[in-house]
Amino acid sequence: MPSKILFLQRRVGNVSRPLFTPVLYDDSKKQTGDVAMNWDAIGATGEVVGAVAVVITLLYVARQIHQANAQTRASARYSFIEAYGHMNSSITESKKVASIFRRGLKGEDFDEDEFMQFFALLGQFLNTWSVLYDLHEDGLLPENQWAMVKKDIITMLSEPGGRDFWKKTGQFGVHDAFSKAVNDVLDSDETSYQMF
Repeated sequence: MPSKILFLQRRVGNVSRPLFTPVLYDDSKKQTGDVAMNWDAIGATGEVVGAVAVVITLLYVARQIHQANAQTRASARYSFIEAYGHMNSSITESKKVASIFRRGLKGEDFDEDEFMQFFALLGQFLNTWSVLYDLHEDGLLPENQWAMVKKDIITMLSEPGGRDFWKKTGQFGVHDAFSKAVNDVLDSDETSYQMF
């Protein structure tokens, strides 16, 4: 008769064995009261343990993804603050730059160098707004922060010098989706705040 290797749980005949001890078992000598675990049962147990491990791993990965997304949103908010701080600093740290910015928005005349500085300042704002728009569209910049950006867009680009900058240069230096968004904001009934 063929023999099989089985894992016993109690005893074989009169011999006591520890649980799950491999023994050579002969089918022809099977006795009443023997509780044997065959290879199919061991395989099924392994599959259950494997499934539980997969579920635990998936839960862990889902939590890691959630934390990474939260970190990405926090980074986007920090980028918003950092970008605005840098742009405002470039204006507030120099009375001459602040004067050029103010006079440029009002549409006053100035020399070629001042004109270049004004366009560079507005270009810096425009590039930052474009990135913030993309972050907002990707769901990384919250609506309340995007609302602040829209107010700045309306305020600066509604002034005579800002409008001139946008029509002649600005709208052609950004991607189409952002250009359309700016034009929609400028054409909307939203109000700006008063800078002057």
